[in-house]
Order: sequence, then structure tokens, then C-alpha cells
Amino acid sequence: MANVALNPQPNLAAMANAALSPQPEFAVMAAGCEETANTFTLVIRTRNCQNLPTLRGYNEIVTLLRRIIERLDRIIERLDRMEERLDRGFRRVEVHQLNNQARLENSYNIAGNVAEDLTPLYSSTAANAQLQVIPHFPSRIEDINQLDTRQVNDLLRHLEQSTGGSLAQRRSRLKRAVGGFIRYNTSAV
Repeated sequence: MANVALNPQPNLAAMANAALSPQPEFAVMAAGCEETANTFTLVIRTRNCQNLPTLRGYNEIVTLLRRIIERLDRIIERLDRMEERLDRGFRRVEVHQLNNQARLENSYNIAGNVAEDLTPLYSSTAANAQLQVIPHFPSRIEDINQLDTRQVNDLLRHLEQSTGGSLAQRRSRLKRAVGGFIRYNTSAV
């Protein structure tokens, strides 16, 4: 057998087989490059869509809608605050109505010397929350004369009455506020 490495003659069959193996297709390569270039061009053209007047107008519309939504949110907040104030106002009116009714009943009982307890009044200061009967409300009009300064002032504050003046003046004010009245001695006049 002859040594192949020493054989100076080229193997023509192997070269022929190599020439027949797949070769680059320049037309396909050119089409691929063209497709890539078209894709790049498509990207640029798509990016340029943002400059279309229609889309710019859309962006302005979105901005305006956001502003409108923000203003509506502020309006809703203001309406909520108004609703809270109205609720407080309605509760205060309800407290005043209930207290006026209680004052009438108390006035009737006091004037007629009816042996019934005073109808307790509702706190005007608690009207912002729920209706609340004034705590430690006196049972009888005479009980007001036994209340100390702190108790009289607490009751007057619940009724939104002044706490100024002497203790006797404040007790008299409290009696009027619960429906009592001052009897005048006409013989002294």
C-alpha cells in the first residue's frame, strides 16, 4: 500500500465532492439583508407615528381627561365635606327640636307643680356625633340649686349657654334653659 501523505497528487474526487456540497446563495443572502433593512425602516416609521396629528391630539385628550378627573376628585371631596356639615347641621336642628319639646314639657310640669322628673335635654355639643342626653341631668328644678359650680358650668356648656356671671346667675340661666321660668312677685312693683 502506498503512503497517502507522500502522494503528491491531489484527490480530484474529494475536490469534486466538496464543490458539490451546499454553496452560499447570494440571492437569499441579499433578500435577508433587504428584509432586515425593511424591518429597521418599519421600526423607524412606527416610531414616527407619534408625530401624527391624530396621536398628538389623543395625548392632549388624555392629558385633559386626567385634569378633569383630578378636578372631579376635588369636587367629590368638597361635596363629602359639605355632606358632613349638612349632617352636623341636621343633627343640631334635631337636638334643638328635641330640646324645645323637652323645655315645653318641663315648663308645663314646673308651672303646674306636677310631680314628675324633668325631661332631660340633649347635648348640643355632642350633636356633631350621635344624639346624646346630657349626662347627670337634674331630676327636679330644685336640684339645680344644689349643683356646684363645675356641674352648673358643664350643663350650661352642653346647652351652649354662657358660663359667665355669678353662680346664682348661672343657676338661673340653667333653670331657664331647661324650661323653668322665673316667677316675678308683682306685689313688689
